Amino acid sequence: MSTGSLTLPEAKSSSPANAPVQYARLPASPLNGIRHVRSHGLVIAVLLLSGPLLVAQDLKLPVASLPDAPSPSQPVAVSLTYFAGPEATSTVVANPAPDRAPPEDCSLDTTNSPRCRIHWHQLIISTTLFNAFEDAGNLYTGYWYRWETTHGNWWDRYIDSAAGWSWNRWNDFNPFLDDYVGHPMMGAITDALWIQNDPKSMTVEQSNRWRYWRRMLRAGAFSTAYSFEWKLGPTGEAAIGHNGDHLIPDASGQHYSNETGWVELVTTPVGGALWTMGEDALDKHLVAPAESPGRSPFTLLGLSFLEPAHATANILRFRTPWYRDDRIVKAKSFWSDPAGEDEVRFEKLSVGPTCNGNGDKSSASVSSSLASAAAVLRSSNVSQLEPVWPHPGGQHEFGAWWGLSLISGHIWGYAGDVKYMPIDVRYTYLLSSLESWTLRYAPEFTALAMLSERVPGAVPTQAEPAVQYLRQRIYGSGVSPVGFETDFLPAKRIQPYLSTNGGFVYFDDRVLSPQGSQWMYTIDFGCGFHVFRKARQDWSLGYRYQHLSNANISQHNPGTDANTFYVAVSRFRTKGYR
Repeated sequence: MSTGSLTLPEAKSSSPANAPVQYARLPASPLNGIRHVRSHGLVIAVLLLSGPLLVAQDLKLPVASLPDAPSPSQPVAVSLTYFAGPEATSTVVANPAPDRAPPEDCSLDTTNSPRCRIHWHQLIISTTLFNAFEDAGNLYTGYWYRWETTHGNWWDRYIDSAAGWSWNRWNDFNPFLDDYVGHPMMGAITDALWIQNDPKSMTVEQSNRWRYWRRMLRAGAFSTAYSFEWKLGPTGEAAIGHNGDHLIPDASGQHYSNETGWVELVTTPVGGALWTMGEDALDKHLVAPAESPGRSPFTLLGLSFLEPAHATANILRFRTPWYRDDRIVKAKSFWSDPAGEDEVRFEKLSVGPTCNGNGDKSSASVSSSLASAAAVLRSSNVSQLEPVWPHPGGQHEFGAWWGLSLISGHIWGYAGDVKYMPIDVRYTYLLSSLESWTLRYAPEFTALAMLSERVPGAVPTQAEPAVQYLRQRIYGSGVSPVGFETDFLPAKRIQPYLSTNGGFVYFDDRVLSPQGSQWMYTIDFGCGFHVFRKARQDWSLGYRYQHLSNANISQHNPGTDANTFYVAVSRFRTKGYR
């Protein structure tokens, strides 16, 4: 293994000529109406399931650079020792955060400045996610919703559903909570989606001034448009569920309707506006004063439940539930952003012919080990910041993943036609780090596991032809204390990995057999790849072959195998580094 020397170009700096170079040396490294209530109830469930992961995030507002603190435009001159080997594609360095105009300036803008225009790209993404979430909730909780969507000519039924809307009545015979609680909350969420993407609105505090009422009118117009799309559009209930072209009994079974009427078209934007103003008042007079510096992330998560619409909208833009555009809300946690975190970025290595101390030109090849040897800090206040962990990831990882298996396997288990959906929270710890691979201890907590199976002996009859009774869903939770993961190419932004986990899941009823057990042992083997969108954050796509068995602790043990495909998000931290 050979060594060499890399000399980066001289940088222009305001420091004295003889000042020491600053760099960091790092160590090696049953009814449709009821379905609506369940659907809107899933909004609150998102906060409960997202909290353990998003509690780890603590994002801050961009702050304009202070005067008289120039940042060098080129790397500081350093001399590093590196190891020859395969060429690296990137390293992790600390660059000064780019200047961005404070968003509060836009609330008074009258020039239609480009920076004060609607963030349409993010607004469309967040709104699409919310729409997909609502459709998924309806499809998951209502069998007839799924049946109507998948039977008949979809386009003709969509047109018939929109044309069959009942414009001559107010009531749609849905439950009271759906019309007058669920839909106002939906309106408040869409209000928040608009406000957080409108620079002229995002920092406006509740008051009796024109700026605040303009904010509410702009958000209300967007909420009204979304409400009509949700009821009549090609991605709403007229298309997914075909509400409008067939009659459905209400909860009492005495009234039949096509579940259409003016009520939800009105209560969504109007009730949403009232809900938003109520959250604004709570935020101003209760939540903001309670967000004193150094609050626990769990305290901040609890405060977020006072503003469920705002918190849900934050999650839809991949922010913590307590994030605010008009102020910094910082949690006191190991997983919070350390000082200078917003300056840590990937930078591609490009090393060509350089001059050595004698003026001779030489060619240097930088290996991937350079990323694990040192990191150049480009901040002017480098001495006040922690050093940078030199490669993607970190020592501690905290994340979550959601998976779905629609096809059963038969390597070990023989129970077929079983669908399995786990939602897990995971933590990993770096045990060993080598140049081409790393080993991590990776236990997991199964926050929710759903197993769908056929009901034994259930046969549709003329009296009860409803096919949904042929299947049942059983829910459980568990833990996998034994788990390991091997990541390959640790210096790259895209890292393949292999994993294995073992543990148990306890269900609320017997599974796989009437003589089976509620207690199921689990073991899985998987693979996938991590994609680091930021140096300390990644998302992953993976596959696991999961075996569930009661290990013969009951009279019958058919066992089942799940082919689970999943998506994961993670956040990394290393004590003493950023």
